[in-house]
Amino acid sequence: MKKSKQTSAGSQTGTMQTSHSDEGRYYVDFDHTLLRSNSTQAFLRVARPFAFIWPLIVVIGLAFRLFKANARTRFIWEDAIKLRVVRWLNPFALSRFKRVAPEIAAEHLNRDVIAQLASIPKERITIVSFGAQEIISALLSETEFAKCEIVAPTIMSGPNDRRLGKLAMLERYGRVPGPKDVLMTDNLEDDADIDAAVGETVHIEADHDSYAYRQPYIPFFYTAKIKRTPGFFVKQVVLEELPIVLLAFGLATFAWNLSLWVCLILLFLAMILSYELGYAENDRVGERKESAPKLTEGFYKYHNYKLLPHAWIYAVALTVLAFVALGGEGRAAALEHLGLSVSFSLWQSIGILSAAWIGVMVVARLIFWAFNQAPLLWRVYIYAPLHIAKYLGFVVLFPISAVGLILVYAHIVRTWSNYAVRRAGGDVDFLLSQLVRTLFLVFGFAILGSINLDLVLNWPAAIILAFCVIRAIPEMLKKAGSTQRGFE
Repeated sequence: MKKSKQTSAGSQTGTMQTSHSDEGRYYVDFDHTLLRSNSTQAFLRVARPFAFIWPLIVVIGLAFRLFKANARTRFIWEDAIKLRVVRWLNPFALSRFKRVAPEIAAEHLNRDVIAQLASIPKERITIVSFGAQEIISALLSETEFAKCEIVAPTIMSGPNDRRLGKLAMLERYGRVPGPKDVLMTDNLEDDADIDAAVGETVHIEADHDSYAYRQPYIPFFYTAKIKRTPGFFVKQVVLEELPIVLLAFGLATFAWNLSLWVCLILLFLAMILSYELGYAENDRVGERKESAPKLTEGFYKYHNYKLLPHAWIYAVALTVLAFVALGGEGRAAALEHLGLSVSFSLWQSIGILSAAWIGVMVVARLIFWAFNQAPLLWRVYIYAPLHIAKYLGFVVLFPISAVGLILVYAHIVRTWSNYAVRRAGGDVDFLLSQLVRTLFLVFGFAILGSINLDLVLNWPAAIILAFCVIRAIPEMLKKAGSTQRGFE
């Protein structure tokens, strides 16, 4: 009867030695066994240009899900297609990976498995994997396993080997596992054919979360995945904050100016990218100074995630693109708003306007830095100017109507009151923040109407009021329902 042993991939102590005779060969799985992560993913994450390649990789994965490919089909084809796409787009991707592979291996090799194999001559170890042979060789190039035999498909031969299975790969290489041999793997299902042939199997419990991911920079990733959630990013940033900017500055008149709206969207996204630097700094300051910091699991999972200098590069690129999209008339109006009436060339005007917006983002970033360094009590008061810079920074380049200004201030009151109540130890769930914004908007409209009724009896004001009311209704209904259940 075959003996099976278990160990933990995350354990660094208490390792056990296999008891098999010295005559047997050790067949060692690679991904999530000898390496605690996935070798293919490690390669894809360092492929450059990442901003171009990674979206294509994501699209390939989504295509398999969209067409409801079964697990077997995805197993055979998905990684193989991704690897080939990267090689076609960047023939030098593997060369670059070879330079960083030793560092990745040093961080992600499983020390527990290494300890178990310490007494085994490396000539008697065969690393067998469905990962790419070129990638595995690069990862092991500066380790004690560099001399081990590696049986794995090449980047260009992946689908066929995955279809046939590992035992067929081994037999083609002249290796036939037998009863004196040992298998070490985290996946008994994928390696069932070898498991049936060998005399002993050591099952490694793969700990997929025991290491920090080497996550390349992705715009908005920190907000959507580390600081918050994708749902929060869509609900709060895309459907809440962005409309505030568009309604405040895009409805100065009821004329639909597509170029202005595109420009505002791109500038707002650039601001959010610079804002993410403040979020990351806030988390790290909290980890360092607070006794019980409120940090997400994503913060620890992606602890080595780097935003600089990429966040500023993308922010500047979006800024330049925004003023290209604004068009000649829009740029002339923005320059005039800055007090510059001198005629400039195309790229001079784009450069001046871009520099002005970058200056706004730098000011917002400095306020965020002061916010992060301040004691918790003073953060309540710095929170307001931080959001003023975030939303009203656009007045440097664009005019804002009276109703738009009231909307921005009502929104700032909403966000500030929410933060102040939470920092004061109050019940944030009791506060209907959307209703707070709506009430302050109505108060502001009433003041404007008392000055000049025409300021609020127009389509922009009606659209702004409708937006705030529509956003407040679900919150009110939800609170009413929970309150009623509380009395039952």
